[in-house]
Amino acid sequence: MNFFSNLIFAAFAGFILLATPALAQKAPKEPPTLLGRWQTRQIAFTATAATPDSVRDQLDDPEIADLNQAIFMGEAQLIVDFRADGSYQFTINRDGRQLRLETGTYSLANGHLQASSPGSADGSSFSDQQVLKLARRTLVLVFPVGPELPGVDEEIEYRRVGPYPLAEK
Repeated sequence: MNFFSNLIFAAFAGFILLATPALAQKAPKEPPTLLGRWQTRQIAFTATAATPDSVRDQLDDPEIADLNQAIFMGEAQLIVDFRADGSYQFTINRDGRQLRLETGTYSLANGHLQASSPGSADGSSFSDQQVLKLARRTLVLVFPVGPELPGVDEEIEYRRVGPYPLAEK
C-alpha cells in the first residue's frame, strides 16, 4: 500500500472507532410495566403431573369454555386498568351488560401481585397472583385454583389495549 492508501485506511478505521461508542451507548430499554389497560385474551388451567385424573376431569368446565368462546368472539370483555397511583379498576362486560365493577389497590413485588378491594363482597380478583409473563403487550397471571382442585393453577393471559404508558422521568 502506498502512503495515500494507508492514510485513507487509517481515517476510515478512526471513523469506525469513533462511531462505535455512539452505537454502544444506546439507551437501555426500560423494563415492561404493569401500568395500563389490559384485556383478557384467554383463561386456561394447568395441572401438575401428580394431579389425579379425578381432579383433571373437573377441568372440563363448560362455563369457562363458554366464557373463553365469548372472549374470542368479542361478546365478553374482562378489562383491568392498573394505575400509577396503586389503584386498579376491573370490569366484566358480557353481551352489552356490565356484570362486575371492582375497584381497589394493588402492589407488585418480585413478580407477586397483591391486591385489595374492600368494596367487593368476594374480595379482589387479583389478590395473591404470580406474574408468569410481563412484556409490553402481554401479561400472564397465574394462581392456584384452590383446595377443591389441588395441583391445578388458573392461568389468565391479557393483552395490552390502548397506548403503552410513557416512562415517568
